[in-house]
Amino acid sequence: MVNSTRLESARAKAHVGSNPTSSAKIMTSKALSAKIVQNVNQAIYVMRDAGKWLLENNKNPSKWWSLKNLNRKFLLQYAKPDEFYVALINNEPAAAAILQFNQKAQDWKSIDGDRRQPALYIHWLCVGREFAGKNLPKILVDFAAQQAKKRNLKLLRLDTNADETKLRKIYEDLGFSLMGAEQEAHQKTAFYQKTVD
Repeated sequence: MVNSTRLESARAKAHVGSNPTSSAKIMTSKALSAKIVQNVNQAIYVMRDAGKWLLENNKNPSKWWSLKNLNRKFLLQYAKPDEFYVALINNEPAAAAILQFNQKAQDWKSIDGDRRQPALYIHWLCVGREFAGKNLPKILVDFAAQQAKKRNLKLLRLDTNADETKLRKIYEDLGFSLMGAEQEAHQKTAFYQKTVD
C-alpha cells in the first residue's frame, strides 16, 4: 500500500511548486473543459497517482510506471521539462502526458526500419483516478494533434504494454492503429499510430 500522506504531499508540491504555464490552452470534450499547461510537478503528480492505482490493482506496472521511477530524476532522463503537459480541471491536475517531437523513450526501429518517420510521440499518458471516465485521454490526444499540426507533422505515435487490452482499446477508440508489436526485455510492446487530419 502506498503512503497516502506522501501522495498528498506531492499534490501540495504540484500546486506550490508550479512552474509558470508557458503554454495554456482550453480544450473541451462533451461539456468538460480542461486547461492544458506545461508543468513538470503537476504532470508527475498525476503519473504517480496512475502508478499507485496500477500497483494497488495488481496490474504489475513496468519500470516505466513503478512508483520508485515516477520522479523528476528518473523522468528527466527521458524528457525535457517543457515536454510535460497536464490537463487541469478546476485548477486540479487531472491528466498528464509527455509530448515529444524527437523520440527518446522508445525505439520505433522495428516499425520504421532505417527510415524514421517524423511524428509527435505521446508518452506516460494517464488520468488521475478521481477524473477517470471523463474522456480526458481524448482531450490530451486532441491537444497533441494541434501541436503536431503546428509543426506540420502528420503522425501521432504512442506505445504500450501489448497485454493491456483495455488500454489498447482506449487508444484504438481514439483513432490509433496498431502498427506492430515487439517483445522487449521487460514486456511485449504494442506500437500505435494515428494520422493527424
